[in-house]
Order: sequence, then C-alpha cells, then structure tokens
Amino acid sequence: MSSAKIAEVPTVVEELKAFAELLETNRQLKLLFAGQIFSEAEKEKAFSAIQPLLKLSAQTDKFLKLIILHGHLSAIKEIITSSINVYNESQKKATAVVISPVALEKSYTERLKLALKDLTKRDVEIESEVDPSLLGGFIVKVGSTIYDSSIKGQLRMLKAELMR
Repeated sequence: MSSAKIAEVPTVVEELKAFAELLETNRQLKLLFAGQIFSEAEKEKAFSAIQPLLKLSAQTDKFLKLIILHGHLSAIKEIITSSINVYNESQKKATAVVISPVALEKSYTERLKLALKDLTKRDVEIESEVDPSLLGGFIVKVGSTIYDSSIKGQLRMLKAELMR
C-alpha cells in the first residue's frame, strides 16, 4: 500500500465511525441497510440519495457501498476496530482502552501513556471509559492483552481461589 493511501486511513476510519453512529441513532436507516427486507438495488438507491449529506471521501463511499451491498453492515463495528488495529500495527501505534471507576485526570493519563509506551514499545493512544462497578483500580486493554488491577477483578480472582 502506498504511503498516500496509508495516510488516508484515519480519515476513512473516522468517516466509518460517524456512519456507524448515524446507524445507531437512526433505527430506520439501520433497518434499511442492515436488514434483508430491501433488495441490493433499493439499498444502493437509498445510499445514493443520502451520499451528498454524508460528505464522505471517495474511498469511504466505495467501501461503505461494498459493505452494504454484500450484507456485512451488521459487522461495521468489528470492521472499524480491525481497520484501526491494522493501521496502528503498520504505524507502530497502539490504542489502550482504560476502564476506571471515575474519570482519570489528565496528568494520570499522561503517566499511564508513558508507562504503556515503555511496555508495548509503541506510541499509545488512550481511550477512557468509566465503569463505577469497578470500585477502585482500573482495567487496561491493549490489543488482545488485558491488565486488570481493579478491586472488582481482585475480588473475582479471590472468589475463584476460594471456590477451589
């Protein structure tokens, strides 16, 4: 893949994310494109009608048409995640999802970013999620690796140990 095409990947991914959010908020569009009720021709005609409003790049437009017409729209979140992972791998980057019981302060996020960079040998982008059920600590997911230092995780391990 040429460097020009690789440079376009973040734009395509952001446009795919925006389209996925649109589908989540508009049930009728989701039924139209993801359902089996309408023919390929009807789906293509509907997509052509909303294209000007979406303002998609040519690459995203072509890719979305392909996904819709082949009936794979239900997997769009997985497609986005896989696209991000492949792009990050090629750019020596990683995305870390950090789940904590409260929102993390910026200084703590920066320290965590540096620690993960040392651990993974990649530039790390942090995505934060809040889950009050963790009670304390946090969970970090980097690719297929999960680091669980949450109190909930510790209690789960203790319970498993006691159940033996």
